This record gives sequence, C-alpha cells and structure tokens, in this order.
Amino acid sequence: MAQKLEIKGKGAIVTGAGSGINLAFAKALYAAGCSVLMMDVALHPTAKDWLATLPAHAAAGQPKVHFFEADVANWDRIEESFDVYDREIGGVPYIVCPGAGIYEPSHNGFWSNTDTDGHYRLLDINLLSPIKFTRLAITKMLAAGRPGIVLHVSSTGAQKASIITPLYQLAKSGISSFVRCMAELHGYSGIRVVGVAPGIVKSPLFTDHPDVLRYLDPVKDHPLEPDAVARGMLAVATDLRYPPGTILEIADKDDNWREVHVLNDPGPTGAASWSSHKNLALEDVKKVIDGEKGPK
Repeated sequence: MAQKLEIKGKGAIVTGAGSGINLAFAKALYAAGCSVLMMDVALHPTAKDWLATLPAHAAAGQPKVHFFEADVANWDRIEESFDVYDREIGGVPYIVCPGAGIYEPSHNGFWSNTDTDGHYRLLDINLLSPIKFTRLAITKMLAAGRPGIVLHVSSTGAQKASIITPLYQLAKSGISSFVRCMAELHGYSGIRVVGVAPGIVKSPLFTDHPDVLRYLDPVKDHPLEPDAVARGMLAVATDLRYPPGTILEIADKDDNWREVHVLNDPGPTGAASWSSHKNLALEDVKKVIDGEKGPK
C-alpha cells in the first residue's frame, strides 16, 4: 500500500483561496488538521460563510486559518506572505499551493486587448506568480532544513489548443511543464512538486460570469464540484503513489483520476473535460477579427 504524508499539525499557504477549488482545498486541509494561510484579493461570500463557522481563536493543538488580502501578481506581496504565515501560524509552511488563477474572457485576455501596462495580467497571475512562489518556497524550506510540498493547479486546457483562450491555455501548459521540470528537486532537497489538471469546475470563474457560463449546456455538460477537485489535490500532494512531477487529471465525478504523461498521452478523458457551447465564444472571436479588418 502506498504511503501517505501526514499533514495534521502542519501548515499551508494557499493562493486564490477566497473562492472555488482553492477554497475547497483550504477547507480540506483544515479538516485534516492543517493550518492554512488563505491568500486572495477578496473573499467570496461562500468563503466568508465558512470562516464565520470557525472559532475566533484556535485552541492549543488545533489548526488555524488566517486570511491575507493580497494580489499574487505583486511579487513583494508573495514574499510578504511567508512573513505573514510565520507571524500568524508560525515557521515555514509544509505545503504551498500557488493556485490563484483567472480566466479569459471573464478577465483581461488576448482578444479583449485591454492590458495597458506592458504585460498580460493573466500571465502574471496564472504563470509567473506560481513560478515565483515556488522559488521562494524552495528558499524558505531549504533554509528551515525541512521537506515540503508545492502543489500547482494546471488544467485539462493545457492538453488542448484553442484560439478562444490562448493566454489561459499557454499559462496552464507552462505550469504543467514547470511541474515536470521540478520532478528531480525532491531527490536533492526533499521538496515535492506536483500538480493537478482539473476539467470544468463549478467555481466563480464560471458561475459568477454569465459571459462564460453560457458556454455550458446544463444537460450535456458535467462540471465538477470544487470539493471533487480538492480531493484530487490532497491525493496528489500527499499520496506517494504519485511521484514528484506528476500532473493528475481531475475531470471525472467518480474520482477516476489519471496521470497525464509527457509523451503519447491520449488527452483529456473525463466527462468534465469539454463544454458543448464553446462555439459561441468562437463567434465572439470572429467578431473581434472582423471588426479590426481594414477596408477591402
């Protein structure tokens, strides 16, 4: 039987924990006895409701939860998160999950062309921030002389290509590649880097944005509940049957997860891998292109 790493009595930093799958993961960690520093720009009402059920002050030996309001696109705030963790929870986190992410077109994307600061914010959040978080986590864990886990959130979109969401899929492909690049780190340091590739999830990235929600067919499509993804996140982080560098696809309601391989992979297989009305988004892209065409 594969061994599982014990997380009770330990701690984690989870970004994007104000909603969706990262909130569900924070809840799962807390239920397992792991303290959590939740980092996000804001708390979704569902997160506020959950936090309201927790004791204001954790009893001795009980896990703690603290919310740190911050934008992960700001690297100074990423560094500060480790200081906040040390102050509020203590020491260095055992688990770091830089899972914060945004989607296009619900946020600035390639086709909206509204980023004006010389860089794409989506790439700052979805790709560069997780990489920087990993580097800082390695530094902190090595200095403390402790092993640890870095858990990334990729997507089944990393295995596909779409003109509709090019920045999102580029970022998630980059995350999957980065996780695999870090596989050997464990042998040198005891730091385990792994990732998950969820399919479509009933998270605020979809449910709070009608412009994206319309891509789903309520009968034909099968988006996952955030809790289903959190179970897979906890599994790939702690179950040693999954080696460092693993990308675990989570796209099936029955927890039929599968490892995504670098070569000769069949592609996404779960029911939550596809949306039926993505053609509507393609029409939106065509309108942008037609609107930018010069006179014939």
